[in-house]
Amino acid sequence: MVGEIRDAETAEIALKAAQTGHLVLSTLHTNSTSETLTRLQQMGIARWMISSALSLVIAQRLVRKLCPHCRRNAGSAVDLPHSLWPRPLPRWQAAGCEHCYHGYYGRLALFEVLPVTPGLRQGIVQGLNAIEIESLARAAGMMTLFESGCQAIEQGLTSLEEVVRVLGIPHGD
Repeated sequence: MVGEIRDAETAEIALKAAQTGHLVLSTLHTNSTSETLTRLQQMGIARWMISSALSLVIAQRLVRKLCPHCRRNAGSAVDLPHSLWPRPLPRWQAAGCEHCYHGYYGRLALFEVLPVTPGLRQGIVQGLNAIEIESLARAAGMMTLFESGCQAIEQGLTSLEEVVRVLGIPHGD
C-alpha cells in the first residue's frame, strides 16, 4: 500500500513493485481515470512501464445523498445533450424534514472504473492522450463519473444540482 503518489520517485517505486507481481494500491489526485495515465507520464514515467504495471484505475467522488423521507420530484425532466446522457433526468428537490433538516442525508460514492485491457495497454504505449484513452475505454463499456452521477439521479439517490456541484458539466463530444 502506497499512501499517495505525489512525485516521480514514489510513482516509479510503486510501478516497479507492480511489475514484479505485487498488488499495489495507491492514490493519485486527478479528475478522471484517463488523466491518471497522463499524470504518471508527466511525472516522467515511461509509457511502457505504465502500460505493463497498471491493472485497474478507479476514480471516485462523494456526492450528498437525497433524504429518502423528503425528496420530491419536481415533475419536469431535464434533457442533457445526448453526448452526456441519452435519457431525460428527473429533477429532484431536496426539501428538508425532521430526519435531515436540509434535504440531504449521508453521502454516495460515484465511481469511474477503468480496466487496463490489452487494447488500452497498446494505446498507452502509442502515447494516446487522455481524451483518446477515455474514448477507447468508453467504447469498451466504461462509465464516466458524470454518467455514474446521472445513473444515481435516475434512481433518486442524488440531484443533478449536486452532481454538477461536485463534478461540473463535462464537455460533450
